[in-house]
Amino acid sequence: MIILNNKINAKTVLIAVFIAFPLLLFSVILIKRDNPLSVNENRVLTTGKDIRTDIFGGEFQDDLENYLSDQFPMRDRLKNAEVNTRLLLRSSSIGGAYVGSDGRLFQKLLDSDVDSEKCARYAARLNRMAEQTGIDTYVMYVPSAGISLKESMPTGAPMYDYDRLYSSLKNELQSCKIIDLRKTLYGHPEYYYATDHHWTAAGVSAAYREWRKAHGDRDSDPYQPEIFTIDKNFRGTLWSRVPSGKIGCEEMQAFQIPDSLTVEADGREISLYDYSALSTKDKYNFFQGGNHGILTVTNPEAKSGKTLLILKDSFANSFLPCIVGDYAKIIMVDERYAFIDAGQLAVDTGADEIAVIREIISVG
Repeated sequence: MIILNNKINAKTVLIAVFIAFPLLLFSVILIKRDNPLSVNENRVLTTGKDIRTDIFGGEFQDDLENYLSDQFPMRDRLKNAEVNTRLLLRSSSIGGAYVGSDGRLFQKLLDSDVDSEKCARYAARLNRMAEQTGIDTYVMYVPSAGISLKESMPTGAPMYDYDRLYSSLKNELQSCKIIDLRKTLYGHPEYYYATDHHWTAAGVSAAYREWRKAHGDRDSDPYQPEIFTIDKNFRGTLWSRVPSGKIGCEEMQAFQIPDSLTVEADGREISLYDYSALSTKDKYNFFQGGNHGILTVTNPEAKSGKTLLILKDSFANSFLPCIVGDYAKIIMVDERYAFIDAGQLAVDTGADEIAVIREIISVG
């Protein structure tokens, strides 16, 4: 009889624990103050205010699941422990990022992630713009780090077919001047950050040399603005996906710029370099404070009186300081935020050149 009671008691305790632990955990989540932001992951978290009340449509259940996941106690510590464990086990894919053989992080981009038809339509639109405006139009597509640094990628890790996409878009850009960066950037790990998908100042410098060649400068050692270090503890957006103290910091550099520049973004005056961004998680926003719809840079001391219109994504943000000395005015448009007719803008502003500077899979 005693043995039976012990069995019953043990079973009862076990059941009670299984019931009490989730209830206790749920109570802690409800009682504690919601954390609206994950600094490590650099993203907004689901809070109680975000939970919708549509029970029958499934939205409530999805929001509740996201809320419990995002507000789980000690979430960042547990996430860090999980990542460290997976690194210890030599996992090559964590959080949508590849972990390279040298510890470098790569954005995981598959063919299924690339809308090749949308890319082709955008290229065709650029070509029509070049034909209709008669303005010299340069297209400088930036290869993704996983394409340029294949030797550092995990063995057999799939990536989208850059060369096939490049060839198809080249056929759509017959009236444009294409600056091919593949040979320039391929095989140079110093041209890309190890914890971010963007290029470094060294990568920008290499691209600038090709830019100068496309503009007729055949000097083997063209003018380059002086580079200086702005931060020695940089960790980029890819590190936010694989937050681990085992992945070290790196240097972030930028170019010296003239003091005479005037910069306006979306109707307000800003600085080309936003030093306040260095105290935030996304330090790449040092360049112009991030992305803007329309940004205009005026340089009264430029080497020419020309106006350049740039259609861009965030890769152009760090390229812009390298070329501000070459143009009296640069108008930079991010078509994700400014819904305008770029060709008409080029005509209205008297642009002498148009440039497209963006990652190849990024389209307006």
